Amino acid sequence: MANEQQKGSGAAVVLRERFSIFPGSPLPDLASPSAQAFIAEDRREPGRQFFALIVRPGYPARVNVMRALKGNDCAGLLPMVEWGVVDWPPASRKVMAVVYERPLGGRVQATPTSEFRRIEEGDLVRKVITPITAALKVMRNLGVTHRAIRPTNLYWMTAERDRMVLGDCVTVPPGLEQPVVYEPVGSGMCQPAGRGAGNYVDDSYSFGASLVALLRGRPLRQADDEVIIRQKILQGSYQVLVGEDRVPVQVIEVLRGLLCDDPEDRWSIESLDLWLAGRRLTPLLTKTEKRAARGFALGGKEYASARELAIAMNRNFETAAQAIIDGRLELWLRRSLDQNEKASAISNIMHFAVAAAAEKRPAFDMMVARVCMVLDNQAPIRYKGLAAMPDGLGSLLAVTLVAGGDIKIIVEAMVREAAKAWFETRDTYSPDNSMMEGNFREQKAFLERVSIGNGVERVLYELNDSMPCISPYVVNDYVIDIRDLLPALNAAAAKADNKGWPIDRHIAAFIAARAQFDVERQLIDLADPSAERSSLGMLNMLALLQWRLGQGGLYSLGGWIGAMLGPAVNSYHNREHRRVLEKEIPRIIREGSLIDLARLIDNPEERMKDQQGFAQARYDWIDANREVQSIEGGDIDANAETVRTARQLAALVSVTISLVTVSLLAISRFF
Repeated sequence: MANEQQKGSGAAVVLRERFSIFPGSPLPDLASPSAQAFIAEDRREPGRQFFALIVRPGYPARVNVMRALKGNDCAGLLPMVEWGVVDWPPASRKVMAVVYERPLGGRVQATPTSEFRRIEEGDLVRKVITPITAALKVMRNLGVTHRAIRPTNLYWMTAERDRMVLGDCVTVPPGLEQPVVYEPVGSGMCQPAGRGAGNYVDDSYSFGASLVALLRGRPLRQADDEVIIRQKILQGSYQVLVGEDRVPVQVIEVLRGLLCDDPEDRWSIESLDLWLAGRRLTPLLTKTEKRAARGFALGGKEYASARELAIAMNRNFETAAQAIIDGRLELWLRRSLDQNEKASAISNIMHFAVAAAAEKRPAFDMMVARVCMVLDNQAPIRYKGLAAMPDGLGSLLAVTLVAGGDIKIIVEAMVREAAKAWFETRDTYSPDNSMMEGNFREQKAFLERVSIGNGVERVLYELNDSMPCISPYVVNDYVIDIRDLLPALNAAAAKADNKGWPIDRHIAAFIAARAQFDVERQLIDLADPSAERSSLGMLNMLALLQWRLGQGGLYSLGGWIGAMLGPAVNSYHNREHRRVLEKEIPRIIREGSLIDLARLIDNPEERMKDQQGFAQARYDWIDANREVQSIEGGDIDANAETVRTARQLAALVSVTISLVTVSLLAISRFF
C-alpha cells in the first residue's frame, strides 16, 4: 500500500493511489489535539495544497460523517477530498488518514489561550456568519452534526482571509475536544467522550459562543469546568459569555438566540437564514434557574436550585439516597421551590425503590440516577459519577477501553437500563429516542451473555460502527470493514507462531456485529465447552466468512487453523477415516480454502456414516461381551456346549472326507 516518494525528510505513503502523505513533513499549525497533521500532495493536481490528519490509533473516527462530507463543495466547510486506511511507518501499523485542502489563511486562533485578531463588525456577516450558516445548513441536510465548533478549529480558507470555514470534525468522537465553555449546559456536564453526536442546535450554541470570542479577539473567560457550568445554570449562557462586553447592536439578537440555554427556544439554521435575509425575530430573554430562599444541604454544602443539586447528587450517591428516602428532598421541592410536579415524581421513584426486591443497593443507585434526571431533564445520564448522553455511551466505552480505563460503571449503567430511565423522563416524545431505547435493550441482552461473541466486546462494536477491531491479532491493521478481517488474520498467521485460537473474544464480537448474515449457530458452537464443537465452530465461522465475502488464498490462516483441528479430527471414531483426514488436511491448507477444509472436517454424510458404524460396532461388542459374561457366569452348560461343538466338528470332518473321496473317484476315471 505504501509506495515510496521523497518529500523533505521522509518517504511518502499513498492513499488510494492518488494522495501522497509525508510522515517526515509534519504541520503542527494544522494539527488538532488528537490528530497530527502532515503535508499531502495530489498526484493528479500537484499544484494544489493539501494536508492530512492522522487519526489517533484505536479511536472510533466518524466514518459516517466522512462519507457524507467527502467531496462536498461548501463555502463554509474545510474541503475534505479523501479518507482511508494507510500503512504508517512512524507507528509501524496502519492508521486512518483524512486529507483536506489546505486553508491558505491559517487557523483563526492558534491555541486555546492565545489572543488573535478580532473580527470587525463590518466583516462579521460576510466573512463569518454567512459561510458558517451555509455549512451548518449543508450538514443538517446531510443528516450529520459538526460538534467541534470553536475558534481553534476555524480557518481562513483564502490567503486574503475573506472567508472563514469549519475545520475537522471526523477524527475524534463528537464533542471530545470541545472546551466546556463552547458547549451547551447539558453536553458540557458530560465526560468529553460521552457527549454524543447531539443535534443541530448544539452546533448553533457552539457557533454562538465562538462568535463571542471572535468579536472579542481573545479567549472566553477561563475557569474550572464546574464553575462555568454552575454560572451558566444560575445566570444564563449569554450573561456568562458576553457579560459587560461591548457587542455590536446588530448581532445582539443573534447571540441571544444562539446562546439560549433552552434547546427548544434556541435559534436553528432557519432562524439564522431569516436573520441574514433581514427579518428580525422576537428577542429572547435569558431564563434563569429558580432559586430557593432556603438551600438544600448535601455533602457539607448548600444548593439553592434543582439543577445545581442534581450535579451534587451525582458526586454523592450514598448521601443523596438517604436524603431522598427520608423525604427531605420532596419536602424542599414543595416548600422552597414550589415544584410540586417534580416532588410527586420523586416521591413515586422513592417508593418504587423502597418496595423493590431484597437487593436494595442497585435499586437505590437507580433511584438517585432517576431523581437527578427529574431535577434536571436537560442533563445527561448521570450514574455514580458517570455523565454521558445516551448516544455518547458507545464512544465513551470505546475511548475508555482504548485508554485502559475502568469501564465497570459504564457497563453497570447499561445493564441497569439508565438510558431507558433517561428516555422515560423526557418531556416530549422523540422517535429517535424510541429507536435508541430499543437498541439499548439489545445491548443489555449482549452484556448479560458471557459467552464468546457477546459481552462488552459485542456492545463496543454494536455501538461504534467505525470502531476498528482491537484484537491483539489485528489491532495494527486498523480493521473497520469486515472484508479486511480475514486478510489481516492471514497476515498475523504469517508473522508469528500463534498458539492460541485465531478467534478471540474481540474477533468473534466484531464478526457478530459487522456480518450482514446469521452467525448465531457458529457462535453457539464456538462457545461450546467441548474442544470438538468449539474447534468446529471456529472453523465454520471463518469458512462462512470466506464464502460470503468471496475471499481466497488464506494459506497462512489455513495452516494456523489446521493446527487447531486435532479435537475435531479425533471426534471421528473410524481410525481409517481419521488417517484419511490427516492426509487431506495439509493438501487443502496448501490451497488456502477454509471452505473446503470445513467441508472435509464437518461433512454431514461422513459424520452420519461414522456414527452409524460406531453404533453397530458398539452393539456387536456389547453382544459378544454379554456372551462371554454368560459363559463365565455359568449361565450356559459347559458340557452341553462341548457336545454341540464336537458334533459340529464331526459333521465338518465327514463332509471333508466325502469331498476328498468323490474327488479321487472322479480323477481315477481319467487314468
